[in-house]
Amino acid sequence: MSPKSPDPTLPPPTHSGLLAAQQAGTVKIQKREVKEPSNLREKVCATCGKTFELTPDQKFFNCPHCYRKTLPPRKPARKSEAQILTQITCVECGTVEYLDFVPPDVHATYCHACFTKKRQELHATRLHTESR
Repeated sequence: MSPKSPDPTLPPPTHSGLLAAQQAGTVKIQKREVKEPSNLREKVCATCGKTFELTPDQKFFNCPHCYRKTLPPRKPARKSEAQILTQITCVECGTVEYLDFVPPDVHATYCHACFTKKRQELHATRLHTESR
């Protein structure tokens, strides 16, 4: 028996439907479906009472607006070119330094090096007394 020959009235077989569509002069357009975010929970704000949505890994009791209001205010960045400096003389070593703030007692201040040393000593004594 001989193998069947293809029907001359049918188009030749192609590897993809796109090639056949291009040969025929038509293009198939397919829109994607909009996917809804899954597993969103709806909660009521403990402060203002408005509803808001959360994902399963979030655990807020307030809506984002009320939550931001509870955060401490940020200090504004210093953008001015001129800066007021306070001249101090170190009580321990006598070094003259300039600070970018006004200390509570200008006559009883330490330079940066002496202040760091004092702070480390104070921290060490606190740890020593707490471990007893």
